[in-house]
Amino acid sequence: MKPLRATLLSAAVLLSACASSPPPAWHSLLPEAASAAAATALPAAAAGPSISVGRISVPEAVDRSPLVVAQGSGLAVLDGQRWVEPVKAQLPRAMALLLAERLPGATVTAWPAAGVAQPDWRLSADVQRFDLAGTPARAQLRVVWTLRAAGTEAAPPPRVFDTTVAAEGGSEAALVAAMRTAVARWADAVAQAAGGTAAAAGR
Repeated sequence: MKPLRATLLSAAVLLSACASSPPPAWHSLLPEAASAAAATALPAAAAGPSISVGRISVPEAVDRSPLVVAQGSGLAVLDGQRWVEPVKAQLPRAMALLLAERLPGATVTAWPAAGVAQPDWRLSADVQRFDLAGTPARAQLRVVWTLRAAGTEAAPPPRVFDTTVAAEGGSEAALVAAMRTAVARWADAVAQAAGGTAAAAGR
């Protein structure tokens, strides 16, 4: 009876530990100010140019459900802090929402959703750094990207966007907020390029 009693006690302890584990915290790269109305308006707007945000590649080390945070000389995988969906799925949607805010009247669609058959502009990007760091608390984003106009045969030269945003407080939520700011800065650069190119084409 003693082995059975010990087994039952161990099982009870394990069940108690599982029951007391806090639920994971969930994080998103989508802009907090983006409303549902703005999201549903993306494919319907037709007053301005159309932009297709293509698939965005990201480093495999960070494209996972838990947050990956650089600590010292290594990386910490935080199982209790999770993305609501993979980073490579969030980035195109986040960029589409941000570009729609910055280019009123434009039709902006994001991979993998079907968009305009022949958009005026196609955005492609390769994220080379997507770093959340704990000491000092910051987010670092480096992207090589191109914005290609419809009808052009030669691909434009790639552009490089590189920024670092300090995370106030150093919490995981603050790190994610800093990365959202970094993505918004990238959207500023893309919108400026699209708006400038569109204005030049219209002259």
